[in-house]
Amino acid sequence: MKIQNIEFVGLRTPLPSPAVFSWGTAEERNVGLVRVVLSDGTEGWGETSVTFPLWSLEERAATVRGIAPLAVGSRLESTDDIARIASELIRSTNRLRLLWSATGISAAIGAIEMALWDAWGRVQGRPVWEILGGADTDIPLYAVGFGGSPAEVADTATGLLEGGYAAVKIRAGFDPEADVALIDAVSAVAGDRLYVDVNMGWTRLQASEMIPRLNPFGLGWLEEPLSRDDREGLRALRDLAEMPLAAGENCYSESELVALAESRLVEVLMPDLARVGGLGAAIAGARAARANNQGYSTHHYASDIGFAAMATMCAVVGNPRPILRDVSPWPIRSELLSEPLRIEHGVARPYAGAGLAPAPQPHIIEEHRVL
Repeated sequence: MKIQNIEFVGLRTPLPSPAVFSWGTAEERNVGLVRVVLSDGTEGWGETSVTFPLWSLEERAATVRGIAPLAVGSRLESTDDIARIASELIRSTNRLRLLWSATGISAAIGAIEMALWDAWGRVQGRPVWEILGGADTDIPLYAVGFGGSPAEVADTATGLLEGGYAAVKIRAGFDPEADVALIDAVSAVAGDRLYVDVNMGWTRLQASEMIPRLNPFGLGWLEEPLSRDDREGLRALRDLAEMPLAAGENCYSESELVALAESRLVEVLMPDLARVGGLGAAIAGARAARANNQGYSTHHYASDIGFAAMATMCAVVGNPRPILRDVSPWPIRSELLSEPLRIEHGVARPYAGAGLAPAPQPHIIEEHRVL
């Protein structure tokens, strides 16, 4: 059996209300999918990370179309072939990664690799987590994607925690006084079940000023306080922070993710399958974290195709910290799939059908497709 075709499918939908991050505001959201078709007609679907900027959808479409010919025609007869194809794509694009965009290329390869796993699971008639020796297990979730005044956010957090979510996460990296006021309000109801994500929004100086102010809140973790490449700055913060630090979602290669785990600069490693290069790279990073006595929490901020892949990874590696569940109003997240995922009362279980995730619904793709 061979890979017959690789196609990029780009969707875009308006948001009911803008999503605000320390690096910008999004009024629309993208979904970047890759469809692989095998020579026997089997399809597999993967997802890439195209949240922001909005034009990343066009960039990723061009990247997937550019590298797809390197994989089309390749043999797919075992799980080893998936790893081989992904490795060949990485090796074949090494110079291009240096000349242009390592991030976009890794994210494109990750979507292709996920689609290959999905297709292989369908060929075998088994869930991918089962093929990889994983277990059908409960996966705790934390909720993110809700806003309002500090009092409103605290009320929403209370409801989510009472509804079964293991934790809640809010975003910071804006005005320092507003950040502290929000954290104060939510920590009063969440305690150490509150995670704070700065989205790389602080300089070293800002972080050194803010962390002592946040230490008394006893946060569950502080996420991405600095730029992804500032390891020395992170090392300095490690001595300053009394709360666990989390990072890794913006690692764009297996080697970078594993190196972060082995540095022991964070207590929680956060692999993002749609960015780091796919399921295999994310599993390697999570296993490196566990080998270095760290926790891991997979990251995915897009549709439920990628979420299902994230749950598969957790079923294979086992014992994750709570993982991200976006609860913001965005109907396509779940409507895209032909059947709902197993998520109830703040707990997920891996997809029980063949492949990585339920197949997307053609009419939803048709309604929102822009590329």
